[in-house]
Amino acid sequence: MGEQERYKNLLRRVIDETENYKIKSSQELIQTLIKELSNPREEKSIHPQNAVK
Repeated sequence: MGEQERYKNLLRRVIDETENYKIKSSQELIQTLIKELSNPREEKSIHPQNAVK
């Protein structure tokens, strides 16, 4: 998968999680993005409660 496609999928998942109220604050959003971008090989679902603190 190309890098652009990976980022597109990441952003799509983050938007979905935000719309479904699993990510409830901008801080959770940023922490989730940092966690996901820091672990580029891991293709796990987003879990804001496990984000970098």
